[in-house]
Amino acid sequence: MPPASLKSIIASIAAIALTACQSVPQSTSAIAVSAYAPETPPLSCAPHGNPNGAPAKLTANRTRIGDPAYIEFRQRFSPSLPSGHLYVVFGRLDAKGNPATRLYIGLFPKGSLAGLYGGAIVPMPADLAPSYADCHFTPNAAYRVSLTESQYQQLLGKVQADIAHPPMWRMFGYNCNNYAASLGSVAGLIEPANRAQPSFSYIYAYIDANGDGGQKGSS
Repeated sequence: MPPASLKSIIASIAAIALTACQSVPQSTSAIAVSAYAPETPPLSCAPHGNPNGAPAKLTANRTRIGDPAYIEFRQRFSPSLPSGHLYVVFGRLDAKGNPATRLYIGLFPKGSLAGLYGGAIVPMPADLAPSYADCHFTPNAAYRVSLTESQYQQLLGKVQADIAHPPMWRMFGYNCNNYAASLGSVAGLIEPANRAQPSFSYIYAYIDANGDGGQKGSS
């Protein structure tokens, strides 16, 4: 066999071997990133200077070790609305059952005060992305429920559909409380009998309605 042809064959074999060696680490890396990277980056707190979000002291906690994800309902003070605001934090859990990622979503009318009080009369266009207050204010109450992979995929599907076509906000009928509860339905959670409560009482009624009122939370 001519020396030139032999060198060509050896070079080809070496190139194939090098490619094969590199393919395994690249695949493993991709899996690791997909498991812990936020699936919906627009719902991150990064634009508000808090890319990892913030932990909350839990009022109630229904987390099962082994579940890969969670949904968390948080109620906070609102400077523009006496009832406060209820929003959702969701993401992946680590092996110990602690949040590995935090994404934020909540229904709030566009137009500031005009949108808020206009929504008492007619449905108003709404925002879903987190505000500075969602990302930095300390919640008054928080309720975490872990999710199976199937439930989490349902949640991601609902969130992505809502981002594409945001629901309208109505002060009486479909406000931040009702929207948060619509996301909780993926875990079989239900709204309290009285749906028309201010957020500062709705969060506790929601916990009670789902049988977790006697649980002690943790951070």
